[in-house]
Amino acid sequence: MVYDLPVEDEKVKPHHITTLHLICSLAFMSAGAIIFRYNFDITIWGLSLLLAGVLLLLVTIFKNKRIISKKVNPQVRFIELLISVTMAVYSAIQGWRFPTGIFSVLSAAIVFAIYWERAGGSAPAIHIDDDGIRLPVTSRKRFLKWAEVEEVVMRFGTLSINCVDNRLFQWNIPGSEVDIETFEAYCAAKVEENISKRISDEW
Repeated sequence: MVYDLPVEDEKVKPHHITTLHLICSLAFMSAGAIIFRYNFDITIWGLSLLLAGVLLLLVTIFKNKRIISKKVNPQVRFIELLISVTMAVYSAIQGWRFPTGIFSVLSAAIVFAIYWERAGGSAPAIHIDDDGIRLPVTSRKRFLKWAEVEEVVMRFGTLSINCVDNRLFQWNIPGSEVDIETFEAYCAAKVEENISKRISDEW
């Protein structure tokens, strides 16, 4: 038998996504305001950057659920990256060290966010089959052989895995439609089947 149990644990938290959007908006507003006030050669660009920052701030605050959605967020990230890279390059050309550093770091942060949000967008899951228990990617221990397991229990939406060396793993399993009795009976059978391997594997 094979079980895939979705875990209520996300690599990417919504507030992490929101925070970087807010940081970008504040950076755009600050740079835009300074350029608009002190650089008379590119005043219109300063005003445009300022307005872009204000718009991003308002959308992030009042339309947060939409802007952090899987469909909209990558598009906004791309725009943020385009603006940040443009500002970093322009500042470097002008010899403005401080803005170059700020927007270079911001660009790197956005690139990392794009990768991290794409990789962590899907909810992790616990995979259980005849070979053992494959834990979520966020776990330090990625795979448990049945010889390592003492007991598997699911109660009140919480999966508990007790190991023979007293390690305990627990996760919330939201809305699982698994028949608990059948699931626990299967796990108990696999544990019993692999008890003899504990001595040879030194568990």
